[in-house]
Amino acid sequence: DQFEEWLYKFLREMQYKNLEGWVRDKQVRDTGPYINGTYYGSHPAARIFYSPEVYHWLKGNREDQIPDGATIIKEMYDPPAARYDGKTEAELQAVLSEWTVMIKDSAGAKDGWFWSYYAKGQKIDTNAYPFNYPNSGFGQYCVRCHASAEKEFTFSSLRNIQGEPGEPVIYRVDDSWMTEKSAQVAPYDHVAQGAGADAAKVAKSKPVIEANAEFLKTFNAIPRVSYRDVEPIPPLTYDHVVAGLHAPTQFVTSDQCLSCHGGLSDASPFGPAMFLPPAGGQKGVNLSPYGEWNWSMMGLAGRDPIFYAQLESELNLHPTHTDEIQNTCFTCHGVMGKRQLAIDHPGETFEQDIVYTTTPGDPNHKYGALARDGISCSVCHQIVNDEGPLEQIFTGEFEVSGPDEKGISSIYGPFDKPATLAMESSLGMKPVKSDYIKSSRLCASCHVVFLPIYNSAGEKVGEDFEQATYLEWLNSTYDNELRAHTTDSKTCQGCHMPGEYHGRKLAFRIATIQDQTYPEAEHLAPIADITVPIREEFRRHTLSGINIFALEMFNQFDNILGVRKTDYMTGSDSGLLSAIAESNRLATEETARVEILKVEHNDEQLSAEVKVTNLTGHRFPSGVSFRRAFLEFKVIDAQNTVVWASGRTNSLGIIVDGDGNQLPSEFFEDQSYQPHHQRITRQDAVQIYEELVKSPEDEFTTSFLSLKCKVKDNRLLPKGWTRKGPPGFKEAWAHATKPAGKAWDDAQFLDGTGIDTITYVVNLPRHVIEGGTVVASLYYQSIPPAYLKDRFTSANGKSTRRLHYLTSHLTLAGTPIDNWKLLIDSKSQRISP
Repeated sequence: DQFEEWLYKFLREMQYKNLEGWVRDKQVRDTGPYINGTYYGSHPAARIFYSPEVYHWLKGNREDQIPDGATIIKEMYDPPAARYDGKTEAELQAVLSEWTVMIKDSAGAKDGWFWSYYAKGQKIDTNAYPFNYPNSGFGQYCVRCHASAEKEFTFSSLRNIQGEPGEPVIYRVDDSWMTEKSAQVAPYDHVAQGAGADAAKVAKSKPVIEANAEFLKTFNAIPRVSYRDVEPIPPLTYDHVVAGLHAPTQFVTSDQCLSCHGGLSDASPFGPAMFLPPAGGQKGVNLSPYGEWNWSMMGLAGRDPIFYAQLESELNLHPTHTDEIQNTCFTCHGVMGKRQLAIDHPGETFEQDIVYTTTPGDPNHKYGALARDGISCSVCHQIVNDEGPLEQIFTGEFEVSGPDEKGISSIYGPFDKPATLAMESSLGMKPVKSDYIKSSRLCASCHVVFLPIYNSAGEKVGEDFEQATYLEWLNSTYDNELRAHTTDSKTCQGCHMPGEYHGRKLAFRIATIQDQTYPEAEHLAPIADITVPIREEFRRHTLSGINIFALEMFNQFDNILGVRKTDYMTGSDSGLLSAIAESNRLATEETARVEILKVEHNDEQLSAEVKVTNLTGHRFPSGVSFRRAFLEFKVIDAQNTVVWASGRTNSLGIIVDGDGNQLPSEFFEDQSYQPHHQRITRQDAVQIYEELVKSPEDEFTTSFLSLKCKVKDNRLLPKGWTRKGPPGFKEAWAHATKPAGKAWDDAQFLDGTGIDTITYVVNLPRHVIEGGTVVASLYYQSIPPAYLKDRFTSANGKSTRRLHYLTSHLTLAGTPIDNWKLLIDSKSQRISP
């Protein structure tokens, strides 16, 4: 901050003009053409000043390296340069208001430069809400173009400099700029993305949201949490770990990837790129790898407030295993921080407090930044195929590539002949083709979790699978790893990384760098080294599940959870809303289907058969054990009044009986719960698809380290499931994918079709229901009421209080999770006379 303040003063006062040995360009020059009122330059019109070190390097035929301290200052003017013909120095100074700067400092980052943008009136960078992308620093987005230079990240040329022979490159400039009404300057990249915005000007105080009184009444185990008592997660402006020059780190934060693998909007002269412009009243959509990964729960894993509350509960319930719990949980949720710490300091525990470390001089600062960045780009794209037993990679224990003898790490992608120069020179990472990146096994490591089981005394009493999503996929018709490929075969990526957008097949360049599509630049690297081909097999990085509850927390409490809702590269603020919409689309179109097979009635009774079909490649729900789906079945009379219902809820998503009273089974009163049903005849009986587990002390629990005995598991099985699994499927894996409880009594449930059929029998006279309707709806809850109650009764630390504040203030009206439930599918049928 101190250097930035000094630098801005240095620029504002134009001190560089009076320094001995500095040279400058011959005149203000264009960086691209100006046609029909639009400017297509990579920067505005510019005049560059060079420190003696840069000038001597240029005079030396650009050999060797530019020494540290060398500086390049670019004065920037409204284009085109023709506006300034004949202007005096005083006249130029009067209209000059912005600069970009390069300062050589090889120890700062792999690319070797400190980058800065300054506009008059601009304050120094802060970490204040709304967490703007910084204007200065190492590892800045500027390298996405400058990495295409043949050497030293600069296109500087002697022909531009005063007193040297030759003339600058001349671009086509028509006369449209001379008519003010027609002059529309397409902003160059830096300004287009709002990098110069002053946080103090654009920050708006978050509106005060009243707490949900009913929520506070129901979940009252801890006192009401006020906003001032919430400890926020440090903002992503602190999540900045760059590749070093001499000591490359294994991992870097995603801000090192966003500049090339983010989109460009149609407001940029070089866009749109991986971006669909606004159309039909809809906002533009950023479909770039960074743009969509950023709002996935993988991208948010290091900030997930539900995870931190769960972790706090585990530490409170099992205090004798704190080191093991933290290391295990952060193996996935804070994978980069945890792994980098283990590389740098073998044997040290990754403690949760590291996540809150923001002091740059603190040795844990780097690890906290890496952990908060979640399951980031340099995680999945460094995973190697270990080709060993599957058990070796369970619970996040995958292998990653490491730097070679030259300090270059391999970054794996699915495509042939990737352009490598930009990444290799700026990050010390080389793109390499790997088919493994397309395999489901890549996902297995974090989606098969095998944990010890402890009793309340801290004694280990067993071990079991806490979640087994990948094993469920293996034991389905979609598997293509243990059995031959069929028409049903589909990988994890096939569903969670679609190659289309609302039916539109996508084909993009997967990186935006300075290449042959930009205006001519001197000393550009060979075109073959910087050409990014259009990829017909482009896959979106949506990585969607259907945890809209968590996404809405990030949407409504971005200030507390430390995220930037406006994308830097595109300027779009629709990324998170698009993620919620995509998650809802996945829920309603690709998760499960409800059908009413038949409705019959006589004078005294109605019966209806409802079928639910799992459309996913694993159980539904899958993953952590506390998620649930449930069926609501309603009988509605001709006056549109509900006269009978199973599975109705109140406004908090708590299932109630016919009188509106919450069911005792909702919070396991007297150890009651809803078993798997084949036939439902009462309004207090509900078909809930869930896994219920008891602790070693025989209490229902959602503690991952207390999952001793499955009482119930009737989560919908995937199509193709069998009791033993395919050839090569181990007995322990088969056990992990089996139902539990009364589901074993339902032969149809176990038949491998992924279907469950329930018969509802309702004792109502014909005259009550004649002319009415039956409605069957399937709902989903990623954080059901019993789960929240467990969190608020098992701990009372900062993470639990944060979750209590978020959930008690969450506004659900108008969202897909209104009344604390997400609709998956619904069907209705008229009751015939």
